[in-house]
Amino acid sequence: MKKINWRAYALEIIELIGGKENIQEIYHCATRLRFILKDDEKFKLDEIKKTELFKGYKKQENQHQIIIGAGVVDKVYKEIDLIVNENSSNTGDLKPENKQIFWNKKLSTKSNMLMISKRGMNSFASIFVPLVPVFIAGGMSLAIMSLVNQISPNTGFAKLLDVIGGGIMGSIPVFVGYTAAKKWGGNPFLGMAIGLVLVSPALLNRYSTNTPIQLGFDINTPADIIQKFRIEALHKYFSDNNLTEPENVEIMLDKIVGVYYTIFSGFFKIKLIGYQAQIVPVLLVIGLSVNIEKVLKRWTPQVVAIIVVPLGTVILSSWLAFWAIAPLGEIIGKGISLGLSGLFKYTNWNFIGFGGMIFAGFYPFLVITGLHQGFLPIETQLLVDSNLQFGHSLSFITPVACVSNIAQGTAALMLVFYTKDKTERSKAISSTFGGYTGITEPAMFGINLQIKPLFISAAIGSAIAGWWLGMTHTMANSLGSASWIGLVQFDWNTVETKKYFEANNIHAILTGVPMGVHITIAMLISVFATAGASALLLRTDWGKQSIKNYLNPSENQYN
Repeated sequence: MKKINWRAYALEIIELIGGKENIQEIYHCATRLRFILKDDEKFKLDEIKKTELFKGYKKQENQHQIIIGAGVVDKVYKEIDLIVNENSSNTGDLKPENKQIFWNKKLSTKSNMLMISKRGMNSFASIFVPLVPVFIAGGMSLAIMSLVNQISPNTGFAKLLDVIGGGIMGSIPVFVGYTAAKKWGGNPFLGMAIGLVLVSPALLNRYSTNTPIQLGFDINTPADIIQKFRIEALHKYFSDNNLTEPENVEIMLDKIVGVYYTIFSGFFKIKLIGYQAQIVPVLLVIGLSVNIEKVLKRWTPQVVAIIVVPLGTVILSSWLAFWAIAPLGEIIGKGISLGLSGLFKYTNWNFIGFGGMIFAGFYPFLVITGLHQGFLPIETQLLVDSNLQFGHSLSFITPVACVSNIAQGTAALMLVFYTKDKTERSKAISSTFGGYTGITEPAMFGINLQIKPLFISAAIGSAIAGWWLGMTHTMANSLGSASWIGLVQFDWNTVETKKYFEANNIHAILTGVPMGVHITIAMLISVFATAGASALLLRTDWGKQSIKNYLNPSENQYN
């Protein structure tokens, strides 16, 4: 096999974006090379379009995004990073803090609000996009564990997957602490340290401990007193729920009554409870710690700064985190989770999947703007909250992403039937494969947005499949790949989902059918609905002209 010279591609891209001196910020996600330039006038977009690797282009505010493709963009970026940092004092990624005007007086209030929201989503993307492989590794491990347990409970392999997935997902605050501190101009290793503090083994691990009752005691409370109160709480639990008490109380004690400890008292009381797998608390804490670090750097004498700045940042941030900031973040996170869950619940009913249809229909438009990146932390919160409440993780976001991605891949595949050009056919087939395995940018930006009837067809197909998701309340049990590969993320029996439906008084059709079957049906609906809509729209004058413009190089445009 011919060896690919990635350095040559990197040098070509650097030259066409104005040289390495013109790069202000650069990084990559699964398929896109993202960068901000000091002078946009030096960016030769028309020349970039002619390069071999180019699959599409998008600009968000002042950030350029060149779509290269999964498995390629990381190799090109690696070479770009090496070239940019040659003969330079930089030792890591070129990602300096990008200072922008918060409120532009020359713009209207509406424009400013839109600009601020876009900037916030870009910031979210910078924090969470690098962590996508981490979320996939942890989420898919838990998904496969769930599938293995449904086939053969309590196997050694399932336990290993539980250790891997639980370890990764429980440590999410550590990863977020690093990327958030790096994005916001702080020391990323101090951000990682604070994330580690929030998931310390000395704290109650609520990610793996979901007992119905949790009692708090001062850290100096004698063990016999704690045991006495736990047994009383257990008896009350059985009495209040009209349950028969078991002969061996000790067996049920750990399953029903958990314990956490507190330090200090009164207004400054701190609960020693961990924030494993939670997103909002760590974001708030890191936002605070970065500013504490900057203040300490500014006012601390150089002679003692090496000790005072890191120690002061971690101690002050940790104390404020456990006292007020992290509990506030937990409340906000739960509020978001309850709000979205309630919205999905009450807009979908027996044979009515209105909420699912709207969400799935609009999802591809969110992908265009990059706003879909904001669902990653939200979905993590949904999974954590449902696990704490019901002992089983469930989310409606991954199913919607699945049908949307499948629709984009199917729409791109339709190009095969309208061209004999081998290059375009190969592009369509590879883009379809990407969409069917969870990477839609090549299909969406490389083909569907250029042939707009295909993009609209994909949105229609996704919406129709979303109706099925809504009326069946299809849920995934973990994060992972929103694709055919992601079928392992869905329950293939109905034990846990029936409990969830009963506890939440959810009205859905075909509750006796496993979620794995429902998502399979929904994705097949997405395929056939998208193909049908594409066939109809491409027969119209609009469709014929769109195909003609795309296949004619002189009229080919990347909007």
